[in-house]
Amino acid sequence: MNVMRFRIVLAALLLFAGGATAFTYFKYKQISEHLISQISGQAAKKLGRQVKFKSISFSLFKGIQIKDACVSRRPDFSKGNFFCAARAVVRPELYALVRNKVYFSRVAFDKPVLKVRERGGAWDFADLLALLPETSKGLYLTWNVKELTMKGAVLEADMETSGLSLALEDADITLKHYSAFGGNYGLAAAGTVKSAVKGKLLTSAVKLKTEANFDYGGLSSAKGSFSAADSAFGAITLENLKANWEFFNLRKTLAEKNYSVTVVAEKLVVPGQENSVKAGVSKGLALFSSAMGRSAPKIDDIEMASFGAAFRLDNSLLSVKDIALRTNFLNLDASLSIDGPAKTAEASLDADIGNNKLKMSASGPMGSPEIKPLLSATLSAKFKEALANLETGLLKIFPVTGE
Repeated sequence: MNVMRFRIVLAALLLFAGGATAFTYFKYKQISEHLISQISGQAAKKLGRQVKFKSISFSLFKGIQIKDACVSRRPDFSKGNFFCAARAVVRPELYALVRNKVYFSRVAFDKPVLKVRERGGAWDFADLLALLPETSKGLYLTWNVKELTMKGAVLEADMETSGLSLALEDADITLKHYSAFGGNYGLAAAGTVKSAVKGKLLTSAVKLKTEANFDYGGLSSAKGSFSAADSAFGAITLENLKANWEFFNLRKTLAEKNYSVTVVAEKLVVPGQENSVKAGVSKGLALFSSAMGRSAPKIDDIEMASFGAAFRLDNSLLSVKDIALRTNFLNLDASLSIDGPAKTAEASLDADIGNNKLKMSASGPMGSPEIKPLLSATLSAKFKEALANLETGLLKIFPVTGE
């Protein structure tokens, strides 16, 4: 009797599993065939662009696979390629299909090339954005891809208005969505940035990793890191640049916001022929040297061993601390903090220029800080002006004084 019951239960389970598998396969194939038909013909009509590919296939486990897919610029390939990929994989989420929802567990592109252009303030993909479903909700709420990846990507942007062209080459990009609706996103990207600015080539190996948290109203918090290695701009070189950030309460009042950013840079070299950089540095050195009663040293090549700084906004208290600069002509440590509600500020400066040293501080009301040690009226006015300019620049971005 027990054996008979076991067989009946087993048969029922197998029947249920078979039915579920058949239903899932049917739904999976149904949406796959719909996507294939869209890509094969209807998509081109909707896009107002030509679409071509070498082959397209369907697999229950691998999803829809498209080889050598390309989308033209408007209206056809005589205007060039807008987007191409050696292979594209679109995998619907099985669990979502069972519930009659369209959600993709993975969308992946191998060796994609995307070229966008801006002319007269308009981008050449604006027509594609118009095809997105109309919704009052943000894209972060309607996004239906769990993982989007690009391997070996090339992304190019030409901006006619500014005359700037940017390229991200040999890029690996992964965007992950950690919840079905709204919620958390993670982005990781790495590649080589290239551009030409005022006739000088800019190159840098960059990495970005960030996480963003959304609620129904929008972005609520974010944290992440960025690094650039072996950067060059003309003859100027920078070995390393690193930044980390944490932003909380982004959509709350300024008094409730909590931000922190740290920056570290190492081994910057600016050859003497870079006159614009040289002039700016010489101007700052002249101010320090005047306070020391010395003439400013002559600068040829600028070599910076390291630079670091930490920014923080918390409870209407604004600070830039741990500023540490080490160069072949100047060592400097400094800090600045602003108490928004009290409208007071504190600043400190410790500088070494060769064998000459300068140590000073400023504190008190922002309009009339007390500077120590006592300086001549001219130098005191110059330092107060420099301090006021720094404070004004920060307060334009973060008006913690309420003005």
